[in-house]
Amino acid sequence: WRRRTVPRRWRRRTVPRRWRRRTAMASATDARIFVDVKLQDGQDGGAFVRSILEGLGARVYKTWPGARARCTHLVWKGGDDRTLEEARACGAAVVGLSWVNACQDVGGLAASQPHALAAAPRSTARAFLVARELAT
Repeated sequence: WRRRTVPRRWRRRTVPRRWRRRTAMASATDARIFVDVKLQDGQDGGAFVRSILEGLGARVYKTWPGARARCTHLVWKGGDDRTLEEARACGAAVVGLSWVNACQDVGGLAASQPHALAAAPRSTARAFLVARELAT
């Protein structure tokens, strides 16, 4: 008496891991990060920060990729204000250098909420001047 097996085509198929939907970033390899750190004299100070993040396995961009690259994080300190606005507009987490230290301590991605940079209040001077010009 021979034991019968189920034909291959009838067997239940499992979904490959890479097709499963991720609810949260599991590791640093899922992160796409741009580092915009400028020193007081205007020189780029992000080379060391980039090397730390690359060592953790994150994808680090050398230039601002814009919204099309779906950048997940922007590490910002004294950099370009336009980059900061674009990152907030495309939904990237804007964090400070303390986030990089936390990631290094964890050995992967740390939570970005405690290290998020607060948005600066917008000046109303321009709106006032435009309204005054329209009134005259």
